[in-house]
Amino acid sequence: MANVDAQLTLEVATPTGLALSTSVSSVQAPSVEGEFGVLPGHLPLLAALKAGVLSYVEGGERKFAAVGPGFVEAGPRSVLLLTNHFAPKEGLDANALRDELQKAEEAIRTFTGDFESHEGKELQKAAEWARARLDAATAH
Repeated sequence: MANVDAQLTLEVATPTGLALSTSVSSVQAPSVEGEFGVLPGHLPLLAALKAGVLSYVEGGERKFAAVGPGFVEAGPRSVLLLTNHFAPKEGLDANALRDELQKAEEAIRTFTGDFESHEGKELQKAAEWARARLDAATAH
């Protein structure tokens, strides 16, 4: 039987430093293979992250943040996300993000170049990051 008081250390590292370090009871994260969850005692896991919503339970309260692409390493006592982007829900403005996403999607619709080019990939990444932040801003 799992220890209901067991905790995980959740850390999120970005190129600018440690964005989050906290004790949590569970984590859900978006991977390229789909969303996955981690509880204390989890077997070792290494996965590629995609832009999306990170969800975790801290002090009995579910919290949300947007994460960009990267990697996650999980084990029995810890979860480490290495990502280019991290944005907690509290700092996100859903209305501004709706506008940003609309502009990003319009840029993709009107793009006449090759989506495999650097410019095409950057347009897609911008839309994915806007979508991830909007989803985190409106998560509950």
